[in-house]
Amino acid sequence: MTILKKGSGYDHPGDNDCVKLHFTGWKRDGSFLATSRLRGEPENGCLRTLFAGVAEALKTMVVGEERRLWIPADLTFRMDEPEEPPPRADVTYDIELLSIQKAPPTPRDLKVPPAAARKLSSGLAVQVLSKGHGTRHPAPGGSVKLHFSGWTTDGRLVESTVMAGRPAVYELEAVVPGWREALQQMVVGDKVRLWIPAALAYGDKPRKGAPRGDLVYELELLALE
Repeated sequence: MTILKKGSGYDHPGDNDCVKLHFTGWKRDGSFLATSRLRGEPENGCLRTLFAGVAEALKTMVVGEERRLWIPADLTFRMDEPEEPPPRADVTYDIELLSIQKAPPTPRDLKVPPAAARKLSSGLAVQVLSKGHGTRHPAPGGSVKLHFSGWTTDGRLVESTVMAGRPAVYELEAVVPGWREALQQMVVGDKVRLWIPAALAYGDKPRKGAPRGDLVYELELLALE
């Protein structure tokens, strides 16, 4: 890669961050692939969903910087989704980093709950991060408004309302068992970190798009609906 325009600042996107960028791509024979500039709207994407070569470059860039990348075929598709047919072509991309959307901080104790976490008979572990107020708990048949962020045990962010800036509303019966067990013990304002075994989450063979295995979630209960 080569720098076409310098940016400013010192902050670089991380593995779990999302970015706003402009791009233009070509095949190596000069034929045009795609561009965000014709639409007039920049592209929004998270590093874990972009071409591996683009993500690798972005992690060394700052806002305002523009680079030209020569990307080999093996770095133009996501290795974690083998069912998607790879393009199998070397490509050249110009990318301009416009802004960085930072992910919530990744918890340090992802693989093993700390001593401060309360371990329940189901296998769920719960650590209270901040306490709320009141005496009402979510009840079967009710709904909850909450912020949440979730990670796999290797640190991959799988979803986050905090990052999106919009809380979510769920019926209590619609959430995974690990959430439901924890939420029924919470009051409004409580924020907890959960270590959820696969059996209480989406399982080891989840539906397409759902995370696999043991998970760690942070839940903040905002309201009872």
